[in-house]
Amino acid sequence: MALDPKTKETVREEALRLSKEFAALDGRRPRVLLIEMENDLESDREERKLAANALADSGWDVDVSPSQQPEDAAKGAADNDVHFVFYTTTGDARGRNAVALSRALALYGRDDILIAVHQVPPEEKESLFRYGILCAFPKDYDYLQASLTMLRILIAREKQEMEEDDAY
Repeated sequence: MALDPKTKETVREEALRLSKEFAALDGRRPRVLLIEMENDLESDREERKLAANALADSGWDVDVSPSQQPEDAAKGAADNDVHFVFYTTTGDARGRNAVALSRALALYGRDDILIAVHQVPPEEKESLFRYGILCAFPKDYDYLQASLTMLRILIAREKQEMEEDDAY
C-alpha cells in the first residue's frame, strides 16, 4: 500500500519517535538484519535496498547480509544481536526459508530474535504465523509502515518484560 507523501512523513516521524522510545527502554537503538537466502531476482535486491533505507530513516541500526543459507543467516543475526530479521523476496522458497530461519534461531537459543517477511501472498500468512514468524507483510506494504509495526511490537515486548521483572 503506497502512502501519500504527507502520510509517509507522519509515519516516519512516528517511527523515529518509537525508535527513540525503544532505545530509552532497551538501552540501544532497535537493530535489524536484512537477509537474502536464495538467488533472488534483481527486483528483490532493489526491494532490499529500499527496505534498508526506509528502516534506517526510521531509526533502526541496519545490517545487511550476503546471500546465505537460513542457518548462516540465523548465526549472523545471533552474532550481531539484532532484534529483528527482515526478509523480503518473491522467491518460491520464501516460506521454507523463513521457517528454516526460525528453527535455526531457536537452535541457537535466540528465539527472542523476531522475524518479519515481506512480499507474502495472503495464502502463506497463516502458515508463517504457525511457525513463529511474527510479521508477514504483503507485497505492496510500505516499508515505513512495516517499521512502525515492528517497533510497536518491540516496545510492547520490552514493556512486558519490564513488568515481569518488576513482579519478581
